[in-house]
Amino acid sequence: MPPVLAVISVRTLAWPDYLVLFAYLAVNLGVGWWWARKRQTSDGFLKGSSKVRWWAAGISFYATATTSISFMAVPAKTYATDWRFIASAPAQAAATLLIALVFAGLMRRLNITTIFEYLEFRFNRAVRLLGAFLSVMLKVFGRMSVVMLLPSLALAAVTGIDVYRCIVLLAAATVTYAMLGGFVAVIWTDVFQFTIMFGGVLVAVLSMLHGIPDGLAGVWRIGNEYGKFDAVSWDFDFTEPTIWVFLGLMLRTVFTQLSDQSLMQRVFSTPTEKAAKRTLAVGALLGVPGAVIFFFAGTCLFVYYQVHPPHPDGLPNDAIFPYFLVNELPHGVVGLVIAALLASAMGSISSDLNSSATVVSTDFLPLFRPGTTEQVRVRVARVATVLAGVFAAAMAAYLASLNVPSLWDQVLKLAALIGGGMPGVFALGLLTRRANAPGVIGGALASVAFTAWLQAYTEIHAFFQGFCAVSCSMVVGYGASLLLRSQAGAPRDLRGLTVWDARVK
Repeated sequence: MPPVLAVISVRTLAWPDYLVLFAYLAVNLGVGWWWARKRQTSDGFLKGSSKVRWWAAGISFYATATTSISFMAVPAKTYATDWRFIASAPAQAAATLLIALVFAGLMRRLNITTIFEYLEFRFNRAVRLLGAFLSVMLKVFGRMSVVMLLPSLALAAVTGIDVYRCIVLLAAATVTYAMLGGFVAVIWTDVFQFTIMFGGVLVAVLSMLHGIPDGLAGVWRIGNEYGKFDAVSWDFDFTEPTIWVFLGLMLRTVFTQLSDQSLMQRVFSTPTEKAAKRTLAVGALLGVPGAVIFFFAGTCLFVYYQVHPPHPDGLPNDAIFPYFLVNELPHGVVGLVIAALLASAMGSISSDLNSSATVVSTDFLPLFRPGTTEQVRVRVARVATVLAGVFAAAMAAYLASLNVPSLWDQVLKLAALIGGGMPGVFALGLLTRRANAPGVIGGALASVAFTAWLQAYTEIHAFFQGFCAVSCSMVVGYGASLLLRSQAGAPRDLRGLTVWDARVK
């Protein structure tokens, strides 16, 4: 059993908490069942027949990007440090708005189901399949597994159920409604989970403020005494969360989001180009106040335990927030906040499950069974949803057996290592006319090697490692493209595929 559970398992849930959790899970499963009743085409199952309302797609965009990592690991990071990481929120919001202004129209006019179809139009099928494969691997064995583990640790702490069983329970519930209802069910459960998530975290924050003398003023006074509100560093240092690191994060995020099928699927699901841009704007604008709430929760947590010792010393950072939930909140409220934690996880997991299934049925299935029927594509997508959930749960169980100090840091490093090459490929495809398939594949592989070297031999911050990975992919990929022009084959028709040719018909 992971050591954290032995420390924080102090109090368990009562019947009002279980009632709240049961109601929450029942709503999610009910939405999946409702949409499963309808006869679905593959286009409907995979992207809602491009009829999803822009505001719902925008909320789902934010819910997909915001996970249990934000709900648990961000307050834990702020509890242990300060607000210098808050600049990541406006940096990423600016990147999303830049996508809306410059790239969304181009992508939406292609009328594609997965973002990797663009890579075949721009380069060739080999690049498309490489991007699709790396995307599924990163989602299943990276992001989804961590997002499953964090709430499972909290659920195990408050129920007394073994953490591995909690992983299975969370995976089974999420896989069920995502597999039954498809993309539309994922969208509308995201909207519901968004409401629950913020309701829960606000209840937790208000509970902490109630227990702190002078409330908000007390948080401000004590937090300032300990330097917990330090938010901006202008030091020219790439090993710490400085403004220069976050500038690199913003530039990298543009192409990281563009290459993320889970996020771009929301853009493709809207009926018009204008609606697609509104979807991105909603996702961006929700990000900044959302981050402020999560960061403020961490500071309140620190002040609360200054006022109410003993401090939970010796706990891993990611266990701090569950410790508070278990031991300080009244029954009934604990159930609501645990439901909010589950919501933060399930929204992201269901989106990644559906996007992985979409990649399998759109990018890989035609290779092995061309000309498949609508029913077969939907069946394959459902099987892929289940398999992705099973593999992610297995990886989460493996991670549960390890004693990792900060899962957030590990996710950032993994995203930089595996997820830096393909954003560079998209950048070269969209911004240049001379990049070709042999060159960009070389750039993507060089990016992995270079990032591994950075992580092994330098202290560069994980946020900036991602920027370095994308930059390496672009520089090496463009240089290799010029050197390998003779191996690239006949020139491709680039109309509508780069920012320079975006409006050429």
